[in-house]
Parts: sequence; C-alpha cells; structure tokens
Amino acid sequence: MRHTFLPLASLLVSCFIMMLGNGLINILLPVRMEVEAFGTGTIGMVLSLYFVGMLVGSLYARRLIRRAGHIRMFAGGMAIASVSILLCSLYTDAALWGAMRIVIGFCNACAYCAMESWLNESASKKNRGRVLAFYQVVAMVGLFLGQFLLNLAPPSGETLFVLAGILLTAAVIPMVLSRQTGPVVVDVAAMSLRSLYHRSPLGVMSCFMAGIAYSAIFNMLPVFAHHYGIDSTNLSLFMASAIMGGFLLQFPVGYLADRFDRRSVLLALLLISGLAGLSITRLADAGLFWPVCGVTAITAGIISCLYPISIAESFDKLRSSEMVAAMGCLILAFSLGGMIGPYTASLVMDLAGHSALFSFLALTQGLLALFVVYRMKARKALPVAEQEHMSVQTGAAPMIVDLDPRSDITPFVSEESRIATEVAETDPAAAVKLARAVVVAGSEHSSEIATAVASADGIDPMRFYQVLLDAVPEQAAEITAAVVRAKPERAYALVEQLAKSMPEQVVEIAAQIGKTMPDLRLEMARIAIESAPESALEVAEYYAHVLAEEHAAVRPADRGEDTSEQTVVELVSKITDLVPEQALDIAATLVESMPSAASQVAEEYAENLSEARSDEAIEDMIDTIDDINSPEEALQALNLDAVEFVSRISDAAPDESFNIACAVVAAIPEVASDLIDELSDGEQSVDAELAESIDARPEDPDPLGFNRR
Repeated sequence: MRHTFLPLASLLVSCFIMMLGNGLINILLPVRMEVEAFGTGTIGMVLSLYFVGMLVGSLYARRLIRRAGHIRMFAGGMAIASVSILLCSLYTDAALWGAMRIVIGFCNACAYCAMESWLNESASKKNRGRVLAFYQVVAMVGLFLGQFLLNLAPPSGETLFVLAGILLTAAVIPMVLSRQTGPVVVDVAAMSLRSLYHRSPLGVMSCFMAGIAYSAIFNMLPVFAHHYGIDSTNLSLFMASAIMGGFLLQFPVGYLADRFDRRSVLLALLLISGLAGLSITRLADAGLFWPVCGVTAITAGIISCLYPISIAESFDKLRSSEMVAAMGCLILAFSLGGMIGPYTASLVMDLAGHSALFSFLALTQGLLALFVVYRMKARKALPVAEQEHMSVQTGAAPMIVDLDPRSDITPFVSEESRIATEVAETDPAAAVKLARAVVVAGSEHSSEIATAVASADGIDPMRFYQVLLDAVPEQAAEITAAVVRAKPERAYALVEQLAKSMPEQVVEIAAQIGKTMPDLRLEMARIAIESAPESALEVAEYYAHVLAEEHAAVRPADRGEDTSEQTVVELVSKITDLVPEQALDIAATLVESMPSAASQVAEEYAENLSEARSDEAIEDMIDTIDDINSPEEALQALNLDAVEFVSRISDAAPDESFNIACAVVAAIPEVASDLIDELSDGEQSVDAELAESIDARPEDPDPLGFNRR
C-alpha cells in the first residue's frame, strides 16, 4: 500500500487543495448571487455555464497536455482558474461571472484529465481499483471540507474570493515540486454518441439525466436553503450532508447493482429518491433541520449514483476495447445534462417557488424511471453474473477515462524501466551490465528492466539472454519471460536456446510464456513437445486448464472476439502432428475443458481422416503397418478409428454428441451405422434425429444431406 500511494502523494495533495478551493467556490457563488439579489434564472444560467467549460475542456484537454505537458497544463489551468475567481471578486456582473464560470469549468476539466492520466500511468491493472477509490476519497473530502470555509468571512465581501484564489494557486505547489515526470498521453479512438446510444440506450439516457439532476441539486441547493433561512454554519452542514451522501451511498448501491438486475435496482432507486425529495420541502417548512439534512443526503446520494450506474450499464454492452472511447461519450452526455440542469431548475423555481427544486428533480427522475421500464420491456436483462462491475465514481470529477479499472489502455511502466531504456539507447553495454546487476540483486523491478533493455535497438537479445541466464540460472523462467516480452518474434529461438542448457525446465517455462502471451501458445507448445515428447499430454492438460479459465472469464460483450475455441482446434492439430500416437488422448483432454469446441475439433479430425482415405494414403498404410495387407483392411481400420474418436470425444462433451457424430459422418458416410451402434450401446443418449437421418437413407452416400443443405 505504501509503495502504491507514496509516489502519488504530491499529486493527491494537489488534488485535495484544488477540491478544497472548488468546494468553497461551489457554495460561495450561489450564496453571493443571492446576496446581490440576482434573479433565480440568472443564478441558474451562471451556474450552468460551468458545464459548458467542462465539456469544452474534456474535448481539448489531451491536446493541450500533449503540447505543454501534465505539470505545466495543471499549473497553467489552476493559475487561470485563480485569476478568474479573483476577477469575480472585483466586479459583480452576471455576464462576467458566467464567462469566468466557463473558464473555471475548462480549467478544472484539464486539471482532472492531467491528474487522472498521471494516476493511470502510475497504477497497474492490479491496484487500479484502489488508486481510483483513494483518489475519489481525497476529492470528496476536499469538496466536503470546502463547504465549511464559507464561515470564515462574510460572503458579501471579497475575502472568500481571495481565499478560493489562494487555494487554487496553492494546489500547484505540490505538483510542480514533485520529482515525478508526467506520463505520455495516449490517443483514444472516438465513438459517436449516436453509436453508443444504439448500443446502450439506457446507459446514455441515464447518464444525460444524471447530469441534469446532479448539476441541478448541487448547484441550486444553496438557493433553496437561503429561501428557508438555512445559512452560515447550517448551510455548510446542509451542503456537506448532500456531498457526503453522494459518496457514502455509492457503496451500498454498488453492492446491490452488482448482485441484482441493475435496471430493477435503478428503477427502485429513482422512485425512492423522487419520493424522498418531495418530502424535503415539508420537513423544511416544519423547520426540522437535521431531518432535512438526512433526507437530502439520501436524495443527493442516489442522484450521485446515477452516473456510475449509467457507466456500468453502458459497459455491459461494449467490448473491452471500446470502453475508453465510450467514456468520452458518456462524459459528453453528462456534461450536456449539466448544462441544462441548473438553468432549467432555476426557471421552474422562478415560476413555482424555491420549493419546486425537488419537484423538478422528482419529475426528472420520474421520466428516467419511465425510460427504464420501457427498456426493461424492450430488451431482456443480462444475467446478474455477467453484469459489469460498478466502480465508485462521482459527478464531482466526471473526467475519469483512463483510470477506470475496467479498462487498460496504458501499460504500467516504472521509473526504473524508463531509466534503463534511456541507458540502453545511449550505451548498450552499460545497459546490459545494469540489467545483470539488478537481476543478480533480486530487485522487484528486475523483470521490467530486463524487458526494457532487451527492447532497445542496440541490444542483441540472444547474447543478452545468455548473459542473464549464466548469471542467475535459478531465475530462468522470469528471465525468459522478460526477454520474450521484449522480442516475441524471437521466442522460439530463445526457448530453443534454453532447451540446450536446461532441458528439464523447458516444458514449464514454455507453458508459462504461453499462458501470459496467448499469441505464442502454439509456438511454445511445439517447442515444449519437441524438447520432451513424453510431455505432450501434460502440455495439453495445462493449456486446457488455462483456456477454460480464460473462456469462462470472457465478458458477454467480448464473446464475438473470443478465439478460445479456435485455439483449442489449433492446439489439437499442432500437438497431434508432433505426437500422432497420442492424438485421441490430447483431443479428448482439450475438448473436455471446452466442450463448445467439440464439433470444430471433430470437423478438423474428420477432414484429416477423409484425406487419409485417399489411394496414396491407403497404399502408405499397407506398406508401413504390418497388420494391414489390403485396402479393405485399411479402410476398416480407419472406420474403427473414426468410431473410437466419436466415442471418446462424446464422452468428453456429451452434450455435443450429435454435432460430433454429424461432423464425422459428413466426411465418412459409411461409418454411420457403426456410430449408431457404438453410441447406442454405451450410456450416452443418442439424439433421435441422428438415427432417423441415417436410417432414412442407408444407401445414400450423403446420409445427413450435408451437401444438399
């Protein structure tokens, strides 16, 4: 834990100070506009313009960061935001304040993008969830405490504006004094909002409505509170309760959304929030301050949960490779809603009174609830076990694109690896010595450094590999994997080199490489079996286990890209070519791990068996096998092999018996009756369709009608 967060301390401190300043600004501006007697509609318009800046900033932040770098972009953004809030203290003008609100929104968007892409670079897939959660806690605590700074001076003066400017400026200090260097910004392919809506209508619509409701409640609550005489410390407590509810309720809501149908949970939450919100005005009329705070925390908390629920709902329908691009669209939908929310709510409050804020929120949530019901009828629910995990995210910082733990577009690279790469580019010999010393010392970064050095252009991977192997032969597996990651095209040669010096470890190491690098599995299986033919079944069992685990873990939306079944077929073909005498055992082992591939394996086998029935192949059998002396005996042996194959593979995948038999009969029609006898005599249940289709045309060379389909 300490190693994870200590390098991020300066960044998180900057985040805390920035959110402290934003927390003060968010409560100060509406209160000051009430003091200056701005109209409710004007207040709503000024507050809505913040999301215009957020939207523009989210579109251009990456471009600006690539131009100026993370640290300078963050520092420049906070400096401009500081100037903006200080200008607001000099002139009380709605147009100026609206323009400055756009600027602050833009600067915050750039700051969020800089911090989160930096956090993403510093996090690994393993700890990204913890980093995201801790980042959210820091941001929410800063926003929460910022509400209480309102009590340090009268909101009618300039002191609080100056304090907000000081905080935004101070947020720059920890970041610029950090020894860390900014990461590389990765380009992300865009996805259109229309395309995303077509894939996940509910995800986009709930994100849009979440933006309306979230921006309306958190921007207009101070105006509502002023109408009911909630001011000073009570106002800070009131706003703080809404913010804290928005954070704390994410955990129980996330628990429910992950264990029950997400749409049903969303519908129930919308109804609860709407009804709870309508009760707030009655409690406020009765002067019950603490109950008002409690119910507001529930309503605001549920509204805050709409954003992460909409993300999870959208991700349920998307492939992993599309998630990051889709996040940009969801941020766009949320920002568009944010632009509408405060101003629309202010117009309703102008027409129907300040108490109408929660009526507006109830109406917004009611419309979304109707859309949820419509989508529940239009599309069948995804099984709960296949739903995407809901991550803790709030609308306070809706810019999380790279950092979401469900996506991984940037590999983790340590500072040590960067240094090793730089050394290798300037002095390859020194880099080899550095890597050797690090590996011998047993550093936790030794594998990364070995990969970084092996990737350099001036390094001979084969010689480098041998140097490391001679230095620490006991780490052969780690060293081989590290160099193969750098030079996957040399994988076969590297493991072949290992086979000469450490033949007893080749099978294990090749299997490990195949597990972590799927593209090399066939090559690794080949070299392992060539080095130790007796290990063929062991290799097959290992890959069968790995493939079964990976296939079971594939997200529903990614199943179209899953190649596990084809990999099983290729492995069966590859391994049986090397050890044909174990073909049946290997095929049964792999099919048992993935029954859905049984028919494809049978088709491949039947095709090979059909080729084996050619005149040339029959003559070879007669010449090489002592017990076979005529073509009739050769064909009979092949038929027996086909029957045994179907029997064994059907034992491994009983639900696929019909498809397996059909695949073999299509290639070798004359074994049809033998197959029926064999399968019927066993304990397996033979599909009546198979027997009927074969018995119907016993003389037909195409009994199942494959060629007529």
